[in-house]
Parts: sequence; structure tokens; C-alpha cells
Amino acid sequence: MSSQMITVWLLQIQEEAEAGVVFSQRHGAICPACNQRAKIYSTRPWEGSVRIRYHRCSNPQCFLCRAGKTIKSVEEDVTGVETA
Repeated sequence: MSSQMITVWLLQIQEEAEAGVVFSQRHGAICPACNQRAKIYSTRPWEGSVRIRYHRCSNPQCFLCRAGKTIKSVEEDVTGVETA
């Protein structure tokens, strides 16, 4: 793999982490770089039917962990019941 391809891959992973991954009640948020479950760093309040969380990967071999980057996750309430 060329250094240019690696750079593109790293930028794509970082963009995905910043844009947000899906948060699952069952599986949590999965790190887009290493596919391991990321630990919750911060949880924002519900905004309508959406809740934003920030995570950190705890895999010491992962690029996002080594770079100290956070991973945004988005959880959607699919029950249709609004929370205040």
C-alpha cells in the first residue's frame, strides 16, 4: 500500500469519526479504524429523538487511539416517543 493510499485512508477514517457513527443500544459505538467497541467519553442530552455521544477508542494499536481523536456517535430513538 502506497503512502498516498494510507494518507487517504487515514483521512477517511478521521472524517467518519468526526461525522458520526451509529450508536447501537446492543453494541455501542464501533471505532471506524479498528472495528472495536469504543468507550463513552461524553454524552449530550437528547435533542428531539437524537442523542450525540463522544467516544475514545481504547485499542493502543489503533490510529484514532494513538492520535487522541474522539469518535462521534448518533443514537436515534425509534420508539417515536419524545423525551424532554
